[in-house]
Amino acid sequence: AGGLVCLARSRREDVDWWFSASIDDYESAQLLFKGGKYSKTIHVLHNAAEKALKAAILAERKRPPRGAAGHNLARLVEMISLWKIPPRLTRALQDLGPLYLPSEYPDAALGVPGTIFKKEQAERYLREVGGLIKWLRRSVFRE
Repeated sequence: AGGLVCLARSRREDVDWWFSASIDDYESAQLLFKGGKYSKTIHVLHNAAEKALKAAILAERKRPPRGAAGHNLARLVEMISLWKIPPRLTRALQDLGPLYLPSEYPDAALGVPGTIFKKEQAERYLREVGGLIKWLRRSVFRE
């Protein structure tokens, strides 16, 4: 455990940037949810989860993938090896991952994204991404 504490103490500045950006996205998603914008809520929650996972990857001194692979939540989860993400959160991230494009783009949604996603879906991912951020804050960032 001493190595993990040392790793946390000598953390790179960009780790904090990514984690802070994930919190900002999460808070933005909460506002979108309150406004009934469930599709946008899900899209921004994906961004929040992606940035939080990238912060954890950087905290392990690894380089997150770029391009399309950098949006793949399941792939990002697999890259984290020093901390075991709880299975419930892993499943939620696996479910959220494929919603990235259809929550934003009509061609991927085969319709208007804002009419496809429901309050219950957005509520679930608000809860789960919030849980991921809390878990990372305790486990990785020790705040």
